[in-house]
Amino acid sequence: MAISSRDVLSRLDHAVPPMVVESLLGVPTGTSVAARPAASVVLLRDQGRGLETYALQRHSGMEFAPGMIVFPGGRVDPIDGVPVVDHDLTDPALVACAIRETLEETGVRLSSDDLRPWAHWITPEVEPRRYDTFFYLAALPAGQQATDISGETSGAEWRTPAWLLSAADSGKIAMLPPTRSILLELAEHDSVEAALTSAADRIVETVLPEVVQGPDGWIFEY
Repeated sequence: MAISSRDVLSRLDHAVPPMVVESLLGVPTGTSVAARPAASVVLLRDQGRGLETYALQRHSGMEFAPGMIVFPGGRVDPIDGVPVVDHDLTDPALVACAIRETLEETGVRLSSDDLRPWAHWITPEVEPRRYDTFFYLAALPAGQQATDISGETSGAEWRTPAWLLSAADSGKIAMLPPTRSILLELAEHDSVEAALTSAADRIVETVLPEVVQGPDGWIFEY
């Protein structure tokens, strides 16, 4: 049975992280910038403790998502091509971006056949920097190793989704909703094969959160 990528939204915390709230306070009311096309790859491997993913921690001084746990990725570069109007996960420019960013940040060489579409998130309109990001799953190719070579991170390591979620819950690390949503679903799979199989008939739907100020503070509405 096909599963929608939006099904996980009901399991997300609606609270906006403090550092995100801080960035919002400096944005003039009523302003919005265009979201830049981007791609991110969730690298997977099987280890004795189960399914693992390669997680990067961004430098605390980065302008976007400082200190956050993320997956390899970045915005589309002219060398990748020009995304078509109403681009989707099969857009050649996005696929090229996913492959290039993974190589530049981890040293891992992927092909288009390695990528499995998984999710599509757009940064809320109130953010000063916005990305229209497509997420793909990919198994670590045999004989290759992932190495932190991006220059934008303070560290990178293989961890199980359950470990990363637990560390976030305890305050040891921080992550934005797209990362958490992906980890929540991956935690339900015990192998790379199981995760990739679940991606085969997945329905990828766009998520554009709205940030609103409620009686108890800023929250995401999905």
